[in-house]
Amino acid sequence: MPAPQHPSPATVADPSTPPPATRRRDPVFPEDRLIVRPWHDPVLDNLGHDPRSPYVEQFWLAVLGPSCLFLVRRLAARLERQPDGFELDPLEWARELGLGMKGGKHGPFWRAVERACRFQLAQRNGEMLVVRRRMAPLTARQVKRLPDNLRAGHQIWLDAQRRRTQRRSLTSWSVERDPADAA
Repeated sequence: MPAPQHPSPATVADPSTPPPATRRRDPVFPEDRLIVRPWHDPVLDNLGHDPRSPYVEQFWLAVLGPSCLFLVRRLAARLERQPDGFELDPLEWARELGLGMKGGKHGPFWRAVERACRFQLAQRNGEMLVVRRRMAPLTARQVKRLPDNLRAGHQIWLDAQRRRTQRRSLTSWSVERDPADAA
C-alpha cells in the first residue's frame, strides 16, 4: 500500500480564502456611478404625492413593484437631504436595497432604474439620472390594471378628494361673497 501523499505547502489553499466555487465577485454594472439630480416639475412639486405617502404605498406599489418603489423612495429621501443632487454608487445601492448582485444592464438594480424611467419617475442619460421628488396620481389606464380591491379603494380615495375640493371651493366662495363670515 503506497504511503499517502501530502500536498506541498505551495499547493495548500489559504484557509481564509473561500474556494473558487463559493467566491463572490462584485457585479459589473453598465455605469460605475450615477449623478442624481432633481427633476423640477412645478405642477407635481406642488400637487404630487410624496413617494413615501400612504397613497403611493397603497396604489403605486402594485404598478411599480417593490424594488422600484423602494428605489424611488430612497432617491426622494436623499434628494430631500441633498436638494442639489448627489453621486450614487450603483453597487452600494443595490446591496442596500437587498437586490440581487447579478450584474449587467439586466440586473435587478438596473431593472428598477429602468422601470422608474418607464413610468416617468426618472430620466436617465448615461450616468445622469434626474428624479421626480413627487409622484402624480395614477392614470385611468393604470387604475384599470389594479386588482379589484385596489381599484375600488382608489375610487373611494378619488371620491374623498372630490368632496374635500368641493368643501374648499364652497368655503372660499362664501368668504369672498361675505367677508364677515370669514371672521
